[in-house]
Amino acid sequence: MMERQILDYALVPSGLALMVSYHIWLLYQILNHPTRTVVGINAINRRFWVRAMMEDAPKNGVLAVQTLRNNIMASTVLASTAITLSSIIALLMSNIGGSERSTAGLVYGDRSDLGFSIKFLSMLVCFLFAFLQLVQSIRYYSHAGILINVPYNSISSSLSLNCRDRKFNHNLAAEYVGKTMNRGSYFWSLGLRAFYFSFPLFLWIFGPIPMFLSCLFLVFLFYFLDVTVDFGRVNAGSPEDMDEEADTGDQNLVASSYRHPKKTKMEKKVLDFVLVPFGLVIMVAYHIWLLYQIAKYPTRTIVGINAINRRFWVRAMMEEAPKNGILAVQTLRNNIMASTLLASTAIMLSSLIAVLMTNNAGGSERSSRLVIGDRSELGFSIKFFSILVCFLLAFLLMVQSIRYYSHAGILINVPYQTISRSSSNGHSNHRFNHHLTAEYVGRTVNRGSYFWSLGLRAYYFSFPLFLWIFGPIPMFVSCLVLVFLLYFLDVTIDFGWISGASEDQGEYQNADLETNRGIQVD
Repeated sequence: MMERQILDYALVPSGLALMVSYHIWLLYQILNHPTRTVVGINAINRRFWVRAMMEDAPKNGVLAVQTLRNNIMASTVLASTAITLSSIIALLMSNIGGSERSTAGLVYGDRSDLGFSIKFLSMLVCFLFAFLQLVQSIRYYSHAGILINVPYNSISSSLSLNCRDRKFNHNLAAEYVGKTMNRGSYFWSLGLRAFYFSFPLFLWIFGPIPMFLSCLFLVFLFYFLDVTVDFGRVNAGSPEDMDEEADTGDQNLVASSYRHPKKTKMEKKVLDFVLVPFGLVIMVAYHIWLLYQIAKYPTRTIVGINAINRRFWVRAMMEEAPKNGILAVQTLRNNIMASTLLASTAIMLSSLIAVLMTNNAGGSERSSRLVIGDRSELGFSIKFFSILVCFLLAFLLMVQSIRYYSHAGILINVPYQTISRSSSNGHSNHRFNHHLTAEYVGRTVNRGSYFWSLGLRAYYFSFPLFLWIFGPIPMFVSCLVLVFLLYFLDVTIDFGWISGASEDQGEYQNADLETNRGIQVD
């Protein structure tokens, strides 16, 4: 018992220290070198966007309000999700008792009631903190929705005639509204980080080893998402394979197998050992092949062609930002709504599965006559845990999609051509000029779409794992059907307009390289 608790005492603080140290380093980079981080560059662009909106408030008022509504909607949904999860965790904490849990076979660490209470309390604190931060984000976005439509140019000219009210003039300037806008975005980022911290704490239920590994994975992932060193294609691995170790003691063996109990038991478990890894290998191999096709031959895949067309769309929207602003914002809102719905569904399903795993008594009898395979308590726990990992991964990916789409909703309306001409005359803003290109915004939109696609793939992986509950044979058949179906949905056999897209792709790649060189200079 003490050896297992030592892992909790060593790995859990180390994982949390790693996460906290990374975010302290990130905060230092944002404060001292903002153009090296995504948060800093987006803050600069939001100020440009606010100034552009307020220079012609009667014309851009609807566009500004529609853009801010997207951010308010995303913050509202995540705040509702956070407080709902807090309520569920509080309910689980109140029901913690001395009864045997079905997750005990998976946990290599502290299994005491006090240990589980500390784990649930840690998650509860993260979700409550996320709720508070997202509520503050809603507050500042709501204020900005009114302030951004204040005609401060007209008020400035009228206040110049009245000396008594001149001291209030600076409060109505674009700088004040820009600070309000950035505060809302900062609180939004803090709320997302609280969600990210809850992911390792959630895996801590299954032991300190999954918790520590998830901390390493998240820090590695955050570095490439937060630092603007290279804006290449988003490469993300497919979900990890689950290696199953079945329990040799099946207490619910049917009486009909009394004649050769060990032989029947091993024959059933051999199906899990063979078919389940083989089915997962087929799924993973297909997605590795698809990733290679997207990276090398993008015009042969739906994902690659859509990425090229999104860059064309961003460039077309930004060339006439005052005319196409509402169209761009409404289009991105559709994507935000879709990502928000799937993110909420994923986290709710994760909570439901966690409740089923923690409240399942060891002596409960299942109607497992349809299951041809492992029927042990540990086997069912591994199946539920695999589904849980898929839904948690889908939630994190969908949240990242919402994040990039929300940023793109503002960046796509920044008048970068006007700023480029004005910054060439002034030295103060010249160093930010290369960040305000259509290529940068196009990469932001594409990243949101890539995370959306990865979130959908996590949903796809959960379908065979769900059928695994009924045995390895349905799971293996579903893997074959999914790979066969996804191939015809992901590959473009023949489209007449592909060649035109492929000819222009080189121009965008050259522009990306030039932009990356400029970013690395800073």
